[in-house]
Amino acid sequence: MTPSTYPDDETRWAACQGRDANADGAFFIAVRTTGIYCRPVCPARPLRKNIVFHDTAAGAVAAGFRACKRCKPDTLRSAL
Repeated sequence: MTPSTYPDDETRWAACQGRDANADGAFFIAVRTTGIYCRPVCPARPLRKNIVFHDTAAGAVAAGFRACKRCKPDTLRSAL
């Protein structure tokens, strides 16, 4: 999947809420309050107001977030 499949934050949030497997690796969610970034399929359920979306894992890391220990977004081949 490409980021254009999820063109806006509302579409990305809907994919996260539904744990859309097609969204896995297409974008990443970062949680401002915890400093963690996750895959869209992560079972963690942060509040929408605390979420920032990133196209790549590298972008989330560059913004100061660390990988979630639960969903391990840094192990995805597309994240490398």
